[in-house]
Amino acid sequence: MKANIPVDKRHFHVLKHSIATHLLDAGADIRFVQDWIGHKNIQNTVVYAQISNKAREEGAKKFFASPMIVGT
Repeated sequence: MKANIPVDKRHFHVLKHSIATHLLDAGADIRFVQDWIGHKNIQNTVVYAQISNKAREEGAKKFFASPMIVGT
């Protein structure tokens, strides 16, 4: 079964960084992901944390749904 991945995206580098983004979305510690990817500089890994919005969006939804938030 083919995944319909575009030809220009069919290489290990894209797969590795896609997995890193998914790990961060799943709640993995950024230092774990840094080590797993093989980045020497944490700033290179932080880029993927900024891309990873799922957890941030879910947290924001919970916060804004709180009865403690006062509407303006």
